[in-house]
Amino acid sequence: MKTEIVSKMSRLSRALLVATLALASNASVKAYNFFDNTISGINLGNASGGITDGHRHWAIFTLGGSVTITDPTSYTSGSSDPYMANSYDVIGNVGIYGTGRLSMSNSYIDGTVTQSTSGQSAANYFAGNLANPYYNGTILFDSAYLQKARDDAFAASAFAKNLTPTHTAPGNTAVISTLKNEVTAFNINDRVGNDVSAMSGKTYVVNLTDLILQGTSAILTLHGTATTNYVINIDRYMSLSGGAKINLDGGLTPQNVLYNVNQNTINGVQYDVTLSGGSEARGIILATTRAVKLTGDS
Repeated sequence: MKTEIVSKMSRLSRALLVATLALASNASVKAYNFFDNTISGINLGNASGGITDGHRHWAIFTLGGSVTITDPTSYTSGSSDPYMANSYDVIGNVGIYGTGRLSMSNSYIDGTVTQSTSGQSAANYFAGNLANPYYNGTILFDSAYLQKARDDAFAASAFAKNLTPTHTAPGNTAVISTLKNEVTAFNINDRVGNDVSAMSGKTYVVNLTDLILQGTSAILTLHGTATTNYVINIDRYMSLSGGAKINLDGGLTPQNVLYNVNQNTINGVQYDVTLSGGSEARGIILATTRAVKLTGDS
C-alpha cells in the first residue's frame, strides 16, 4: 500500500481545498475530479479538479490567501516510488489567485504552480526549500483563468447553500465524540445494513450550524455508492481535533462529498476551519472566505 505523506499543512487561508486527505497515519494533498457537473449548479468549473475542458487538476486552489506547507523531514528526490514518505507533499497542481502567497519548508509539489500575473515575484511567493526545487513542473501565469476559477468557486458555494435540505441533524448541529454514521448524525435511513444500493444516484443535503468532531472516538462514517452525493452546508464551525475522522464507505467517493463552509458571518465573526491533532477527513472543503488550518499531521 502506498503511503502518501504531508506532515503539516499549517494554513490554507481563504482556500478552496480541492483535495482528498488520505486515511493513513499521515496524508498528502491529492488532486481529484470534484463536482464537475455531478450536480447541476454545483460545478466548480475552472476551480475543479477535473481534467476536461482545460481544467488544471488542482490539488490546492487558494482565493488570494496564504498556503503554508511545512514538513519536518526533507523530501527524497527521485524516489523509486514517487508517493513514498519524504517525497511529494502535494500531488497535483496548485493555483494561487490574486495576491496569494505560497510558502514551503522541506516540501515538494508534484505538479505545476499557476499564479495570476508574471508581476508576482517568485522571491515573494515561494520560500523555504533553500537550493532545492519545490515543484515538479513549471510556473504558469494566467490571470483570466484564475479569475474564472475564483468566480466558479463562489458560484458553486452559493448554489450549494441555497439547495433545499433533504435531511436535518438533531438540533441542526453535529457535535460528535463517538462512532456515528449518516443515520445517527443526519437521519439518512436509505441504507439497509451494508446494502447501499438504495443510495445510488441520490443527493443528500444537510444544513448545519456546526460540524465538530472531538477525540479519537469521534468517527463519522458516511455511506453511499460512487453515484451518491453529499452536500453538507456549515454556517459556523467545522472542526476536527484529537485524531477525529470522517470516513467514507460503500463506494462513496471523496469527490462527491462537499463540506461547504458558508460565507456569512455570525456576530461579525468568520470562524476558521480547523483540523488538528492527526485528524482526517475525506472530501472537498469549500471555504471561500474562511481560513483553513491543518496542523499536527492532520
